[in-house]
Amino acid sequence: MGTLRVFGLTLFAIAAAAILVTGWRDGVPWTAAAFVLFFASRVARSVIKKPLSGVHARDRTRDAHRFLLVTAGGWMGSAALALGAALAGEGEEWIYVAPCFLVCGLLNLYLALRAP
Repeated sequence: MGTLRVFGLTLFAIAAAAILVTGWRDGVPWTAAAFVLFFASRVARSVIKKPLSGVHARDRTRDAHRFLLVTAGGWMGSAALALGAALAGEGEEWIYVAPCFLVCGLLNLYLALRAP
């Protein structure tokens, strides 16, 4: 199963690079970066839940804390890039999406900082 996950991660990296290049060429680099960052945080969360090295002898509390921090970073980073997309004129919808992303990120950050 580990080989399949590594293959999937490689495909994700290739797709992320393709999205960034396509976004740059189409004049929407902020939008492309927001999507890539958001989904990269999802990939990182999956690796935290099921590490490539196996699940033996893990500190579950530390894993949960890292999971929340990665989730918060993904939301807040995407919020910043969505704001950049809105200010760059890449779509009016981003001005509405950015605050929602920021709230989701701040809620996850609050949970991470409040956890024991």
